[in-house]
Amino acid sequence: MSALCQTVASGKWANDCHKPLTGRDIIILQDNDSAGAKRALQAAQVLHGIAKTIRIVLLPDLPPKGDVSDWLDADPERAGKLVDVCFDVQEWTPVATSEANDSDNDAPAPLPWLDMSRWDDEPVPERKWAIRDRVPLNQAGLFSGEGGTGKSIIELMKNVAHVTGKEWLGSLPEQGPAVYVGAEDDQDEIHIRLAQIARHYGLTFKDLIDGGLHVLCLLGKDATLCAANGKSGKVETTALYKQLYEAAGDIKPKNISVDTLSRAFAGNEIDRTQVYGFASHMQALAMVAAGSVTILSHPSLAGIASGSGISGSTAWHGAFRFRQYLKGAKQDGGEQPDGDLRELEFKKNQYGPTGETIVLRYQRGLFLPEHGMSTIDKAARETMVDDALITIGKKLVARGQELSPAQTSHNYAVSLTAKEPEARGIKKAELAHALGRLLDQGKLRIETVKPGTSREKKIIRF
Repeated sequence: MSALCQTVASGKWANDCHKPLTGRDIIILQDNDSAGAKRALQAAQVLHGIAKTIRIVLLPDLPPKGDVSDWLDADPERAGKLVDVCFDVQEWTPVATSEANDSDNDAPAPLPWLDMSRWDDEPVPERKWAIRDRVPLNQAGLFSGEGGTGKSIIELMKNVAHVTGKEWLGSLPEQGPAVYVGAEDDQDEIHIRLAQIARHYGLTFKDLIDGGLHVLCLLGKDATLCAANGKSGKVETTALYKQLYEAAGDIKPKNISVDTLSRAFAGNEIDRTQVYGFASHMQALAMVAAGSVTILSHPSLAGIASGSGISGSTAWHGAFRFRQYLKGAKQDGGEQPDGDLRELEFKKNQYGPTGETIVLRYQRGLFLPEHGMSTIDKAARETMVDDALITIGKKLVARGQELSPAQTSHNYAVSLTAKEPEARGIKKAELAHALGRLLDQGKLRIETVKPGTSREKKIIRF
């Protein structure tokens, strides 16, 4: 095996560099950063038609900005495996693009068919996840919800879970760096939310920094990543996208959050071609990061009414590999029983189960799973019973009735409220559970009246 170290400038090599490589099987060992990827591609393009075969190899477990020497130094036994690792990589072939032909007389490049000749003897690769069964690696997806429902908080929690190896809504995200690009909130609000999340997980900001959390605040600035060309309608990337693409190649985040779609995409949301154009650029961003990209968005009125959670063209569902929808919990008839209750629905997962729903409640500045709730209907029912108990209790107190927390008392709150017409259809056991919940949550309190006397008693304050 011969080795050559060559710096590529503008894709041009001296002729004497070509000759030793003519007809050879070429392995290009790519450095693990965006500049390394660019140089590897340039080298492959130069050698196409000269070499017998070309493979661009990004060595497994190579650290960010690392090269082959770092890979070999990490484990002396890797030297004996290097050739096998390289030849296991699929051969590189150029993909035909509109820029590939300089004139009508140029022959098109061949199609890059997959080489399946070794697949009978190779193990089937395992699917890679940013969050198992919810978010695949190397893919882009949508996280939609009405304004003010809590998307940004939930997304920030996910990123903190990524960088610190913590649990997120009953799952364990793949640990690694994460990027949050926010154009909706100012620096102070992001600080407040991250402080609440860190407190919940028992973390410090140093932990977040050391884990690789990168936050970009673009409120009041141009946050456009992609824009439709006025004449052709073709979706093109901006200078900001190119900066983010370079950073993603260097940082290798497990997730990139873009908050929100309306600030990042300057195009027509009902134009299918433009939607797919934007999605393809987000896909490219996910691939260079070797992670996931999550685009936060707001549904249209039609999307809210139908429950689809999308805006504009149905292409928003088809163009992305995973999709989540956050909405307020509603009872039958559309009544909103509790402003703190949310339903997170996993609408699409191209490579795993769909239809999963998680009920969340706003607690201490965060949206956390409502433990013990298997369905949104059960959560809404409990909220309705809570509200009924408070309403009836306040009415009875206004009449001069004292309500006791003691089951043996003739003034037991549950027994008295159950007799009122507003409690029709509610079981006493449900009211008893509601009383316990409301006391635990601090929405009701117990007060001791005339302490230290023979007439001491405890009553409930609403």
